[in-house]
Amino acid sequence: MKEVSSNKIDALRDIILDKAGNEKEKLITNAHQEANEWLEREREKLQKETDLIIQDAYKHADDIRRRQIMSAEREKSTDTLRTQNRVFSDALSKLQDKLVQLRDSKNYINILTGMTVDAIESLKDVDDLTLRLSAVDANHAKDIIAKIKKLFPKVTLTFDKEPAPILGGCWISTLDNSRQVNLDWQNLTQEMADTLAEQLLPLL
Repeated sequence: MKEVSSNKIDALRDIILDKAGNEKEKLITNAHQEANEWLEREREKLQKETDLIIQDAYKHADDIRRRQIMSAEREKSTDTLRTQNRVFSDALSKLQDKLVQLRDSKNYINILTGMTVDAIESLKDVDDLTLRLSAVDANHAKDIIAKIKKLFPKVTLTFDKEPAPILGGCWISTLDNSRQVNLDWQNLTQEMADTLAEQLLPLL
């Protein structure tokens, strides 16, 4: 009786061990499968995150490149404007210098007289006028007034000894200073600025 029981116990033990072994294999297999599935999901997540990081990096790099291009274009545009302004300013300065150099001309008194005539004709309804010259040209006032007297007998032109703050040319005004015509080198240069710009800018 004891022997049978022992055999049954051994058989039962073998069954239990086999069953346990099978369960163990199933558990190991399921664990591997779950581990593989988890690993695959994590890889997909990581790939997505990596793709997003790469996309952001490309976008950031593209933004930087775009800003650099815009900055370069602005700098180029600024350099162009700076060059144009420098050339334009130099041209105006040279033009003004040329006008000032007219003082060395033998016809300088006639030039000043001609400018005075233009100013008087601009104020043709006024007979009493005042002439102002630069301090350097003050010595020409008497000759200019004498010439004007012959050209405009009805006009009384009086020389104002207070020098005009100009490089050359003349200022003509009414006695009450309500109207004034400034035909000096600075104003003439500025009046010619638009014409000069039209000629220069296409070349720059």
